Amino acid sequence: GKVMALKRLSNHEKKHMAVAEQCTQCGKCSSGCPAARNLALRPRKIALTAQRDQLDELIGSEVIWNCTQCHQCMERCPREITPYDLIIYLQNLTVYLGYPYPKELDVILNSVKRYGAIQLPQEVLDNEFDAYDRQSLNLPLLKGPKNIDQFNEAIETIMKEAHP
Repeated sequence: GKVMALKRLSNHEKKHMAVAEQCTQCGKCSSGCPAARNLALRPRKIALTAQRDQLDELIGSEVIWNCTQCHQCMERCPREITPYDLIIYLQNLTVYLGYPYPKELDVILNSVKRYGAIQLPQEVLDNEFDAYDRQSLNLPLLKGPKNIDQFNEAIETIMKEAHP
């Protein structure tokens, strides 16, 4: 339970410290971020907040939930560090500390409970509209959680604690 959560958070904390120590504030992460164009999220500013040791301003804040998790910041960073790790750390820490996550995420969590993933694997189309599934592309089949009941119980606990 809580001990494993703390251990996982400390692993993310190491990654977020790398962002704080190595980011040069070049802004390439923000220039490619789809959320930065329309929302208050600016990955570079989140990294700057970490550099200034002011993460308290972001914990429980709406801005950390605007990340689309597209990994553009990872792709663009010339130093191969990313605000993404910091944002995930802040989201996890926010929930761990008892702050609510956005209610809209319940839709995703309910899908994860139902399927063991956000969505079931889908076929993809090529430019000639031929359909391919995972097997025809020689991709491994996706496996669900080993113990679906325990997995669903954990998700239910998170949802209840975040939105009593």
